[in-house]
Order: sequence, then structure tokens, then C-alpha cells
Amino acid sequence: MIHEKIEFNDGALVLRGDLFTPQNMPKKHALLFLHGWTGRPNNNSATLTSQEGYTAMTFSFEGHNNSDGSIETITRASALSNATKAYDFLRQKVGKDTKIIVVGSSFGSYIATLLTTVRNCSDMSLRVPANYIDEGSEEPQKAQGHENSGVTKWRLQVLGAEETKSLRAVHGFSGNIQVIEAAEDELIPRQAVQNYVDACPDPKKVEYRFMKGWPHSLGDDLERSKQFQKILLSWIKKL
Repeated sequence: MIHEKIEFNDGALVLRGDLFTPQNMPKKHALLFLHGWTGRPNNNSATLTSQEGYTAMTFSFEGHNNSDGSIETITRASALSNATKAYDFLRQKVGKDTKIIVVGSSFGSYIATLLTTVRNCSDMSLRVPANYIDEGSEEPQKAQGHENSGVTKWRLQVLGAEETKSLRAVHGFSGNIQVIEAAEDELIPRQAVQNYVDACPDPKKVEYRFMKGWPHSLGDDLERSKQFQKILLSWIKKL
């Protein structure tokens, strides 16, 4: 496996990440990982998938980790722009014939669904997917998540497949979808995850996992990280 530090631009901002490339001929899928709000890139999973023969890329959204920008000003719209630029960077690296799977976590899962509407993603994996009302996507994202009691209450509602941008994106997606729910999730209620599952257009193309004992974040827990990597790889190998 070849590991290289990468940089690419979104306007005046420099976004930074990591590219993991197999030593031998890469397989037909590549993976783009999108981390959660205030989170870190999942380089452990990217490393493992690359060791299994898949090109994998991580990066930090603007205002996160070592990327340019401020967490005070990032919006959902600008995060989608970041993800689009990341996709284009990866596409240039892997060529037009490689299928790109988008792998999101929480806020990154939300952005992953929107990415499928503007770029050709073959499949998507959504772990503990967050959801947001359509309004405010171009306003600073800070305070529009679980820290806002109104958002938390809204996420408890049963929502139809046409009620948010993300649910519409899932409903219109033709590829395979993996949804991973954490049983002890303290940030994303069960109904919010169920709304994503219900929005999937073809139940035969959905893999839903309910992880007992898991909190919202994988954090630094090695056992949970290993389980997630195993679940992700098992799903990818069936595509």
C-alpha cells in the first residue's frame, strides 16, 4: 500500500487529506470517506480497505483538523462543495472506469447523500446518519445539529422520502446502500436513522445493521473500529 498526503483546493481554501493506494492493481471500486461534524478522518478504515486492494481517500472538511477555513463559517452547502472537490480529486487519481463508493459518518453521511445527486457514486455507506431541515443550508452549520434542542426534537419525527434533500437523494439513488445504526446513539435518535432506511427505493439493495452497545462515535475504541471495518469490507466485497 502507498500512503500519500494530499492537498486540493475549494476556491481559496486548501483542504488536506490522505490517499491510500494498493501496491498491486487496484480493484474496480474506490472509496471516499466523509467524516462527522468536528470529527476526524477515518484513516484506519481507509488503510484497511487499501490493504484489501481498494484505493481509499480521506480528507478534512474546511474548518476541521488541518484543512483551511473556520468551523464558525462552514455551511452544509460549503461542505458539499468540499466533498465535490474531493470526489473530483479522487476521480482524477483513479480514472473514469473505477466506481467510487462514498462512505459517510453522521454529518458526513448527510453530505454523502447529497454528493450522490451531483456526482456519480456507485454505492453509499451511511453510519449513524444525521439529517437536517432544508432551510439554513447556506447558514453557518454550528448550532444546527444535536446541540440545538429544536433539531433533536425534529429528528424524532417520522419523515417521508420527499421531506428533506437527503431523504430525496436516498430515494432517488439506484445503487446499493448500507445503513449502520448505533443502539446507544446519544446524538441521533432511532427514528432519524429509520427515516433513511424507509427512504431507500429498493429493499433488496439495502444492508441495515443495528450495532448493540455502540454509541454515536467510534472514537478511539479499537474493537468498535475493527467491527466497523469488518462490516464495511464485507459489504463492499459483495458489490
